[in-house]
Amino acid sequence: MNSIILKDPIKYDGSQIAPLWAYGMGIKGDSVVIFHGPMDVTFDNMKDLEDEKAGKTIKGDDLIHIIVERFNSPASMRLAYYMQRLLIVSIKEVLGKHAIITTRNGDDLFVSDGKLTVSIASAGVTSEKIHCGINITTKGTPSEVRTAALLDNGINDWKSLAKEIAETFIREINDIEDDIVKTKSL
Repeated sequence: MNSIILKDPIKYDGSQIAPLWAYGMGIKGDSVVIFHGPMDVTFDNMKDLEDEKAGKTIKGDDLIHIIVERFNSPASMRLAYYMQRLLIVSIKEVLGKHAIITTRNGDDLFVSDGKLTVSIASAGVTSEKIHCGINITTKGTPSEVRTAALLDNGINDWKSLAKEIAETFIREINDIEDDIVKTKSL
């Protein structure tokens, strides 16, 4: 699985979860693409039907954005959500190493009662996709949601944290793949 951290900020609007988004930038195959920037998910790109129905806004002024794409044939919504949880657990583990205590509720991480992450998983014809956003700042987040941010917890270098998260997640995926090829089937 390839991992890349993009230098320039990109506004996440939900279109980046489309299949082959990374390929359009020359990144082929299974990948973890990380960047930072604002987020404002448009209703056209919203994947969570409950959020769409409730008219929720998903936004913030600056987040770490992690886009995972893994190719499978056929792709599986179930596998996408399993991988999403593995990503969230990897983020929780890395944050713990930086003395940030989080609690997990499903696919969300909280610091105290402030929501630190937003995340969605989906599947297309040939790949599973995940987006996870981690608040760098609480500025620009919806006023009806109590949020937490990395800056408020002493994290000023988003790139090194993002690199550590990607390495942890990829190590877990590779470990699973190694286990699969050494195990006898029933």
